[in-house]
Amino acid sequence: MEAQNLRRSQKKVITKEVTALKKMREMRGLSRKNAAPLVGVTFKLIEQLENGRVELTKQKIAQYCLAYGFTQNQYRDICEGKIGKVQKEICKVRTKVIEQNDLRRSYKKIITKEAKVLQVLRRLKNLTQYDASLLCDYSRTAIGHIENGRIEIPNSRIKHIVESYGFSMDDFNHHMKSEKFVTDIQDDCIKIIKGLGEEKLKAVYPLLSTFKN
Repeated sequence: MEAQNLRRSQKKVITKEVTALKKMREMRGLSRKNAAPLVGVTFKLIEQLENGRVELTKQKIAQYCLAYGFTQNQYRDICEGKIGKVQKEICKVRTKVIEQNDLRRSYKKIITKEAKVLQVLRRLKNLTQYDASLLCDYSRTAIGHIENGRIEIPNSRIKHIVESYGFSMDDFNHHMKSEKFVTDIQDDCIKIIKGLGEEKLKAVYPLLSTFKN
């Protein structure tokens, strides 16, 4: 088979743009495996991209820049070989993916209220994490990491997830103001019911039945 007939996945086309994405990952101290949930893809896809086997689009560049915590201007500087300039810039701010104690965020749980609300919205739609991953075009692992506080979630990602679930940002902000989430109330009720004996269950059943839709 001639080279021009080979699929892109069988050919290597490593451009300076591809090399820049790999450099950004390395500058953050991330392996491909640890970078995957941040980007919302599999580590195999990152490997293929960095090896020039996947077409690099503007959308992919924006996605990787956001995940790695770089601006588009910094990405262009890296493409032009101005790595020292970018390194000085990122040293001025605390890196998003490496804590001061050198533990990666993916190994720590920092469950913010935003992460909890995203989980609430998913559950209100009766979606599994797998269902949610299909709607958001993320990996299931990425959804789990987001809800478990292992990935920082910028506003753009929150908006994308909220709208993918069929909610608006007004819905999101409404739940952000809640002192106790509706899903927590549901869980508490289920726990109480499971702890009741047979006689108490029979006693409360008529009352609970009145709330059926």
